[in-house]
Amino acid sequence: MPLLNPPDILPEAMRYLARAVIAHRGNRCPKAELLALVAPEGLVETMRPLDRDKDDDPDADNTAESGRIIAEKSLAALISLGFVAQHDTEVAASETALSLWRSADAITPVSFSHALRSQIWSVAASSRDSVATQVEDLVQAVAVLFAAREPLRPFEFETGQGRHFAEAQASEFGPLKKDWPVTNSTQFLPLCRWAPYLGLAQPLSPRSLVADASQALRHELAQLPAQRFRAADFVARCAAVLPISDGGPWSRWKSDDGQEISPGLSVSLRQLEADGHLTFPPVESDTDALTVALGQTAESIRISHIDWHPQGSAEERP
Repeated sequence: MPLLNPPDILPEAMRYLARAVIAHRGNRCPKAELLALVAPEGLVETMRPLDRDKDDDPDADNTAESGRIIAEKSLAALISLGFVAQHDTEVAASETALSLWRSADAITPVSFSHALRSQIWSVAASSRDSVATQVEDLVQAVAVLFAAREPLRPFEFETGQGRHFAEAQASEFGPLKKDWPVTNSTQFLPLCRWAPYLGLAQPLSPRSLVADASQALRHELAQLPAQRFRAADFVARCAAVLPISDGGPWSRWKSDDGQEISPGLSVSLRQLEADGHLTFPPVESDTDALTVALGQTAESIRISHIDWHPQGSAEERP
């Protein structure tokens, strides 16, 4: 199941479902009971606005139906990513889930975000040569976001004041929408939910975002020792945990001179610098120097090394 289509999959609903399964005896739960936890019957009636209390109101939102769809699609995504499995009328936690979490309380937002990222990269790697995979739309879309120049300019889909994601996709995949990972604004909204939840972007509004994987990198590199790294080596470490980054198997970045760091990674590094997790010492070698650029309105810097010194807890929410 592609993660951006249908648009009803909610990462936080997936986390809630995973918590419910592991909270039950034997780490398994009747499917009907599980879905009812997310979309309980009767909730729509208690929350219906007073001016929409007529059953024949044609403009009334069918929130009960939408809640059921969200629950069902989010559970299907949880199954397809291997965190739970369905056995007849029951849903049980998988070995993958049980190896990550011993209790429902352990499924925190940050741990679930990390687990989702890891599983998405794993599925993408195993299906790299497939025509279509269940995660390819999301992975390709974030890769486009990461490679787009002038990364501080927010993306919307194809309308609004920001620049248009449709144009960025056309430049990468050609003019035919069927070849794009995100074919319409309905699928772009889930991208605006998924990418920030995974720590790969920052939302500017519910319909716009900019690339920023600083939170994901901070969590993934939390065990990296505090020391000085050659810039190229640090970039390679980023690619190892972030396949959409420079040199990663899903990266779409093409540097003009081979020395410019991608726009998305540039933003991420500068944000990590601003948060106090790394610093750029004076350039020690022009030969090994790389360029960190944020676009025409921001000053580019040359770096040869990176001092990595992560601060705080990796359990802070991405």
